[in-house]
Amino acid sequence: MGWKFWQKNQTSAPADGKAQRLSKPSDLPQEVGRYLVVDQGLDPDWVWHLKCVKKPMENAKSAFDVRIFSPATTAQHDVKVRDYTSLDDHMDLVIFAGWYDKQTRHVQLERLIREAV
Repeated sequence: MGWKFWQKNQTSAPADGKAQRLSKPSDLPQEVGRYLVVDQGLDPDWVWHLKCVKKPMENAKSAFDVRIFSPATTAQHDVKVRDYTSLDDHMDLVIFAGWYDKQTRHVQLERLIREAV
């Protein structure tokens, strides 16, 4: 059989030696939720029910790319959101896409779906 689970497969590791693990869907970060409620004037009850997936931006320690979606809508379309790349084929379900920086608290989002907002 040759099972050697204690040895890592060399082909699965990226070239720089760091494996990038993407986060699971979570609640909106405080900065992003505040931006949507205060700056964009959206309904807070609706905004805080949304979920997001994020991934670290290249060459930035505290900045993240983010996609915001409604868990109810993804459930209606039978789409399982596991991480940031899960929505690549379902961009029609992403309400907002953009980035935010934890340190500077700067948020930049683009509204992709107008009807849901």
